[in-house]
Amino acid sequence: MSSLRPSGRRSGFTLIELLVVIAIIAILIGLLLPAVQKVREAAARTSCSNNLHNIALAVHNYHDANGTFPPVRVGNNHATWFVLIMPYMEQGNISKGWDFSIHYVNQTPAYREMQVKSYYCPSRRGPAAGQVHRPEQVVPADVTPPPEFSGTSTDTRFSGTNQPPGALGDYAACLGEYGFFASPAAEVCFSDTRGNGAMIVGTFNNTTRTWRSNTGINSISDGTTNTFLVGEKHVPAGMFGRLKVGDGSIYLGVWTTYSGRVAGIAHPLANGPNDVTPTRAEPRPPGGSGTWRPGNDAAYSKKFGSWHSGVCQFALADGSVRSVRNNVDEVTLARLAARNDGQVIGDY
Repeated sequence: MSSLRPSGRRSGFTLIELLVVIAIIAILIGLLLPAVQKVREAAARTSCSNNLHNIALAVHNYHDANGTFPPVRVGNNHATWFVLIMPYMEQGNISKGWDFSIHYVNQTPAYREMQVKSYYCPSRRGPAAGQVHRPEQVVPADVTPPPEFSGTSTDTRFSGTNQPPGALGDYAACLGEYGFFASPAAEVCFSDTRGNGAMIVGTFNNTTRTWRSNTGINSISDGTTNTFLVGEKHVPAGMFGRLKVGDGSIYLGVWTTYSGRVAGIAHPLANGPNDVTPTRAEPRPPGGSGTWRPGNDAAYSKKFGSWHSGVCQFALADGSVRSVRNNVDEVTLARLAARNDGQVIGDY
């Protein structure tokens, strides 16, 4: 019988062949990663657009039930429009835990901190346990803020007693083209019928503990297809939960910047998450008095802005969602933010 003997040759890869295979795999991964990231961002942007559409639909359902849009806040230190529309966002179990006649600080903590996934843009963040605003956190070491954000504030308005923790969110109602003014009535343009956004601050009656909204569909004389209703609010990278950048609880009506934003002259769209350009000081529009605050107590908190590449998404008052270029002309932006200026809107 003949015996079987090994031929002396071994199967397998040589070192050179293995290195070539590894190099090919590395190249393929390098080519695929950007594509995967683009697909992931496209999915996140679509999800964000759906959030805005659903929020706008909830606002309109609120309007159908109440005859007006929800006010941006029930009253100073009271609940905001995000709580008011919860029954129309299939979140009635949360809003049932709120007493709208009392201040935010007196609400049950569990309901103040309960998060709604649809209120977050997945490109920026999502709901997470313990993700709430923290009274005057120190800015992280890897962030270079202007002097007003260089440490813990001594302003008691931002204390834990006055602003206990609450859930965050990435969207804001359009308050119009105006900002906050250095006049005694700092929010005069938002607190009465002169406010020119689709949703403005309501009027709270301390005697009856009730409120009313100041805007509705009929007040949008420029047309619902030409007016911002809700958009993505700007929060600089590394500053989540910072009260002074307007990332306080979206349920808290102590400042309108937590649940509302303005847009237009001196308030352009933020250019991505790393934009820390303060609002520019500009004169108040004709017919008013006072000047824009240069931003010494909320420099970034007035702007709209997103973490999508080159654009910020808005739900218009007709419920449609549009992506607006970050470098859109500020005059066009102002006309989109105002509901009743009677101006023709250019391309955007």
